[in-house]
Amino acid sequence: MPSDFLIYGANGFLGQAIARLAVTQGLRPTLAGRNEPAIRALATELNLDHVIFRVDEPTKIDAALADATVILSCAGPFSRTAEAIADACIRTNTHYLDTSGEIPVYQALADRDTQAKTAGVMLLPGIGFDVMPTDCLALHLKQRLPSATHLTLAFHIDGPAPMPPGTVRTVLELVPLGTNLRKDGIIQPASALHAEQKIDFGQGAMNARRLTWGDVFTAYHTTGIPNIQTYAAFPGKLAIKMRSVEFMRPLLRSARIRTIIQKLVPAGPTVEQQAATKSHVWGHVVDAEGRTATSRLHGPEAGVTWTSSAALVGIRQVLAGHAPAGYQTPAGAYGPDIVLQCPGVTREDH
Repeated sequence: MPSDFLIYGANGFLGQAIARLAVTQGLRPTLAGRNEPAIRALATELNLDHVIFRVDEPTKIDAALADATVILSCAGPFSRTAEAIADACIRTNTHYLDTSGEIPVYQALADRDTQAKTAGVMLLPGIGFDVMPTDCLALHLKQRLPSATHLTLAFHIDGPAPMPPGTVRTVLELVPLGTNLRKDGIIQPASALHAEQKIDFGQGAMNARRLTWGDVFTAYHTTGIPNIQTYAAFPGKLAIKMRSVEFMRPLLRSARIRTIIQKLVPAGPTVEQQAATKSHVWGHVVDAEGRTATSRLHGPEAGVTWTSSAALVGIRQVLAGHAPAGYQTPAGAYGPDIVLQCPGVTREDH
């Protein structure tokens, strides 16, 4: 299999994990980023090529992508990186994947759909845990109940692993946007009504809290279901932290404050914490006649383990020649069963 792909942001916590996993799977990516000492050190350790560029250097980006089939960006917050790299991909006929969970980024890439199709380039954000597993579950449920008009998705992180630092920084960027849902096809602010819901992820009902997950945008594109809301249940300390974010929303509207807090983000989960953590995804659809369908996914730790394997599943698809042009969602491009190619992932229907 050819290994003509780049990992941008390879020196970050997630980027390093994906690079190491790629090598164990027999892939040989080129490592890329703006931090030359860190990128060079990792490339030397893994015996890989590397290239250095910033997103405000279009000539260097184009040169780096000249011989690449696809770039996988792990450089969040993606609101600062995605558009420049995607534009370079369109210029150089390079496919674009990222691990973003940011709805504004999805919208920006969707706005480039026509340009990407003209260039024969695929723009596929959200190939990590956000949103590949939930997107696949959404399409699976749509296929089970084609008449579905309402979709609810939720996930539960069960174990000691904290969120990766990049995910925390992304959450901080998204907080000022508030909590949203999709109603009658339109994304709009969610009311305080039904902010919490009892959900059974397979171990009995537990409290899940509404939050804005990427599927509010992507699941509509994948399934056409017009009413979508998303929830999450976090373990004790993490649940407290997530609730505190709500109270900090006014403060976090300041970009300066967000930047200060982002510099204080702690290190990501250890290998031991990842191994001791499981992730569960729940989905439920209803149609106008009251018919329902419920399904679950179960898998490994979400932020690093599941995201890394999902991203490389996507990379292998592209390298094998499967890359539909234009803006895509994971399940829209590859179907609902692609998530089952991630090690340790199972699905059950109810």
